[in-house]
Amino acid sequence: MFVPSSFPIATPVRPPALTAAVVGGQVRDLMDELGRVADPRSPLGLRYASPLLLALAVCAMTPAGNDSLTAAAEWCQRAAPEELAAFGLPYDVLRGRFRIPSEKTLRRVLGLLDPAEVGAAGFAYLAPILHQATSAPAARTRGLIEREQRRAHRQALDSDRPTPKRRVYAVDGKCLRGAHRPDGSRVFVLSAVRHGDGITLASREIGAKTNEIPELQPLLDQIADTDLTGAVITVDALPAQRAHAHYLVEQRDAHYLFTVKANQRKLAAQLVGLPWKDVPVIHRDDHDPHDAHGRREQRHVQVVTVDGLLFPHARQVLRITRKPRKAGMKRWSTETVYAITDLPAGQAGAAEFASWARGHWTVENTVHWCRDATFNEDRWRDLCASFVSELVGWPADYAEHGPLTASELSHWHTPRDRDRRRVWRADRNRHASRMTQAP
Repeated sequence: MFVPSSFPIATPVRPPALTAAVVGGQVRDLMDELGRVADPRSPLGLRYASPLLLALAVCAMTPAGNDSLTAAAEWCQRAAPEELAAFGLPYDVLRGRFRIPSEKTLRRVLGLLDPAEVGAAGFAYLAPILHQATSAPAARTRGLIEREQRRAHRQALDSDRPTPKRRVYAVDGKCLRGAHRPDGSRVFVLSAVRHGDGITLASREIGAKTNEIPELQPLLDQIADTDLTGAVITVDALPAQRAHAHYLVEQRDAHYLFTVKANQRKLAAQLVGLPWKDVPVIHRDDHDPHDAHGRREQRHVQVVTVDGLLFPHARQVLRITRKPRKAGMKRWSTETVYAITDLPAGQAGAAEFASWARGHWTVENTVHWCRDATFNEDRWRDLCASFVSELVGWPADYAEHGPLTASELSHWHTPRDRDRRRVWRADRNRHASRMTQAP
């Protein structure tokens, strides 16, 4: 049964419905992974299981382009019976249609689930899909011509770069500006993101009276040894602590690349005091303005082998000198960054270090930006609801490998329709405010 829209927008013509075998197989695989998330509700009188509700939210936000639980509930109301049957929704014989969860149900249940378990289930579902896409990339035919040209250009540039020898993960925190605790404090989330494709391996909420330092080890404990052994962890200055270096090298058999700043004065002074004038620049990067947001940027990397540094397992020290210049400006600005690693000179070189240092900002440029700009996470008030974006926020390159493709599900709720809805809602609110202010 198709429920008409409550908004004055013309509904596009729907393509033929999908077969139950195609939809059911894709959704079943997703629900199997989401079944790992513990449901704190009582099983008595339970109508909608948590994997079912999570799968509905994922399918509503990934291909259909929705960015809120309200829009996700509308997606459920408008979905075809063949699509709803794939989720295993209860069927009402008297009314002759499937029972559909309301927005209140979605919001309440998603708020009860553990965000860390949701993120782990999302990575378990995405891992085999990404492996297949990497080994045998599918042909891309949809999308604007200009976007496809930019993608082909990026792929040509990536083909010239050396293949990474190690797995690299970036750890960084993010503030959820729309979510607040009962005491009024803001909610911060610490995430571990894979370099390159921006896949979130694990996430953890930071306590109200703590910071990223004590939460790093519990976050990495969520990552399996098969994924972390031999990998490199890149962090910013705050989590770059001695205890974390011992933990990574001695307990998890991993490696680190830590940025050192003024929060560790003695260590920073020791790094600055090294004889950098006698160390040659062994790697240079000159980024084109089209690839650096209109800036011309030069990077000079110097590497020196050390022994007896005031940091455990430190083997090499990097000094990265960045010289950016905005478009139309003649003056260059200079910024110097120091970093330390436990990898000896024979296992990693300056080019790899430069790539890892720059790739650390994948978590900002890909994950955080996607969650803010695409899913409007900062406006969400439900903490666990924001973690649904971790499941659906994988790169656009793998969007067609989701549980249901965009061409199959976004025919009645495209991004263009979503923009028209926003304009109509703004006009409606503006008209209502004028009516209330009228004498």
